[in-house]
Amino acid sequence: MKTTPTNLSVEAAAQQITSSLNEKGFTLFCDINHQDNAKNVGMEMPASRLLIFGNPVAGTKLMQTDITMSFDLPLRLAIFEKNKQTLLIHQTSDDYSSLYQVANHPVLENFQSLFEALISELD
Repeated sequence: MKTTPTNLSVEAAAQQITSSLNEKGFTLFCDINHQDNAKNVGMEMPASRLLIFGNPVAGTKLMQTDITMSFDLPLRLAIFEKNKQTLLIHQTSDDYSSLYQVANHPVLENFQSLFEALISELD
């Protein structure tokens, strides 16, 4: 997995990434706010969000190659606070290639480029 720091808050980073995904035509399937969920059961934790998103055409192509990849699709991007710093974490093409029979699949390069673009666009 790749971890990248950002100067934004978890909330601001999640908002910017969500906006960028919409502009790029991706579907945001779920935005899980772990901090809010913890509060709802009387517990505390640092800010933490998990964005689950994808493009059904790209995902289908990978699953046609190896259906077990459905375990890790749609894509996920975690944004969380740790030691007073906001971090983003996501799987890499190498991670997917080591877990599934999708090495050198052209869609994986697109995934890697997407994650890099989303992170580089953060203010």
